[in-house]
Amino acid sequence: MSLEERYALLELAARQDILILEDSPYRLVSPGRQLPTLKSLDRERRVVHLGSYAKTLFPGARVGFAVADQVVVDRTGGTGLLADELTKIKSMVTVNTSPLSQAAVAGMLLACEGRVSELNTETSAYYGDAMAATLRQLDECFSAPERAALQVRWNEPTGGFFLTISVPFVTDNAALTRSAEEFGVIWTPMSYFYPQGGGERSLRLSVSYLTQADIVEGIARLARFIAAEHQLQS
Repeated sequence: MSLEERYALLELAARQDILILEDSPYRLVSPGRQLPTLKSLDRERRVVHLGSYAKTLFPGARVGFAVADQVVVDRTGGTGLLADELTKIKSMVTVNTSPLSQAAVAGMLLACEGRVSELNTETSAYYGDAMAATLRQLDECFSAPERAALQVRWNEPTGGFFLTISVPFVTDNAALTRSAEEFGVIWTPMSYFYPQGGGERSLRLSVSYLTQADIVEGIARLARFIAAEHQLQS
């Protein structure tokens, strides 16, 4: 989202009296200068910001954080912060996060003086190169005429680990099985992320921890699968 769109979204949230959930686990492992978070621009306490140290420090930690400074009222009329209420709920649901994981994360934060983005400079560049290579290879494997004929399109993320591709066939588990068994490439059906239904003709690719050679070969296999599937469906 552009800076102008972020301000417009915040203005809309204030006008309509709604909260925005800003889920940002990949921000600190994305290349380049980042635009301000919605939370940093929030003056009306309309944004709850979620972040993760599993993506930025080390995956095994499974430690995240929430910035929730909204004032809430309990049944007795008392007031407090939403963050405190979320903490109470989490302690009952998960029986608290491992103290060892928290200690490891705290140690890493102290070691880098809280500058996680600087700690992830090389990692961010690696992921950025992988995403750029994936987009470049998609352009090479699907020319403009082929995209039109196959009804294929994709988004172009500037960070993170994932991108989505729209295709002309249903991306269910059966299609995934054919892709894996016959073409040696796997992806995630986007329908997994639609609890109320949707995403049946989209798939998600992950670019994390892939080499340039992996990406070239993987996208070539994916292109062959999409072409074959389109022919099968037509």
